[in-house]
Amino acid sequence: MLKIGVVGMGIGGSHGAVAHKSGLAELTAICDKDAAKLKWRLETYAKEIDAHPRGYEDLDEMLGREKLDGLIVSTPSGLHHQQAVAAARRGVHVLVDKPLDITVEHMQAIQDAAAQAGILAGVNHGMRFDGAYWAVRQAIERGDFGKLLVVDARLKWFREQAYYDKGGWRATWGMDGGGSMMNQGVHMMDMLVWYAGGRAKKVRGDFAALNHKIETEDWASAIIEFDNGVRSTTSTTTCVFPKNDRTSFEVHGTSGSCFVVNGAIVETNIAALKEPAPPPAASAVLDFLYALRDKRPPMISLEQARRPVELILAAYQSAREGRTVEIG
Repeated sequence: MLKIGVVGMGIGGSHGAVAHKSGLAELTAICDKDAAKLKWRLETYAKEIDAHPRGYEDLDEMLGREKLDGLIVSTPSGLHHQQAVAAARRGVHVLVDKPLDITVEHMQAIQDAAAQAGILAGVNHGMRFDGAYWAVRQAIERGDFGKLLVVDARLKWFREQAYYDKGGWRATWGMDGGGSMMNQGVHMMDMLVWYAGGRAKKVRGDFAALNHKIETEDWASAIIEFDNGVRSTTSTTTCVFPKNDRTSFEVHGTSGSCFVVNGAIVETNIAALKEPAPPPAASAVLDFLYALRDKRPPMISLEQARRPVELILAAYQSAREGRTVEIG
């Protein structure tokens, strides 16, 4: 049985439960600096899934005392590099929640530490493990769309002001790295880069805070050119009232098109997409466990997860400077 730890008991709590119930791993230790949250999570695990991990308020102490095979990092985005690097230096494999981090320097620090330690490292972009999204990517790879021309993406969500106020770190430049495009939209931007199949080359972006008292943005948009010629228009917002979250993708090539809304293929002329095949794993957490068991890299690499963040950062830069930004 793999010995798994989790740091960050927000969404990380559910990741820990998935790991423990997988049959592949034992949830050995969990960490959160909030003592009350840590206590509640320990009690919940014991009651609901018969898991009894040891709890820590300090990650260095946990890494020093526990002999872990893997660590799932689920802390605020701007802290990811700290926990991932700490784990790598102790030879512990890591799965980092999206986004990989919020600056190029921090992402590079994670990559450098992982390479130096020789650990397996991946990133949790959960949408890639949804059956419909996975099937569209396979269709692109098979050439079912012909030459890919356009991939458009929209994320239309709603978040109350209390969502931002409660988190403390959310929608701040220093810890969240942005608002609707970096926090919620990074899922969509990862899918966009994955579908387009190239690297973003140019971006023209804009953003604004339309209906929330936040430091960053609750609406953003970008026009993107990829190095393989694919073009995209994207938009994200957390202003769609009443709450009726919707994420949509429109994929167009010389031989076909596909429209995906909230993980369902609603229209396509591609026969293979009418009965899509499931992905090889149900989630990034399970894929991480399979990777550790089989001694192979996780499905979503650090380099892949770096690209949507670089794209988002370039969109923000474009908006601030009022010009098209070329991505090196």
